[in-house]
Amino acid sequence: MSGNVWMFSDQIDDEDVEFMTHDFVTYNMACDYCRLGLKPVTRIAHEAGAVYKIGKKVLIRRSIFEAYLREQRSVERSEQE
Repeated sequence: MSGNVWMFSDQIDDEDVEFMTHDFVTYNMACDYCRLGLKPVTRIAHEAGAVYKIGKKVLIRRSIFEAYLREQRSVERSEQE
């Protein structure tokens, strides 16, 4: 495994590994992985600037999407304190 994924290997299941193998994901894949509806995933992906159109297909750049989610989570935590 590359990066820091190995540090969390006891918390990662097959779904996580499969999701991490993709550079780009569809809206449905992101919905299933994040356990969110289509509208929140679409809104978050656009806010993050992670949406790419390839012909008629719309994909989300996974690395940008996840970084944005991590950033938002840290902002929420700092606001709670």
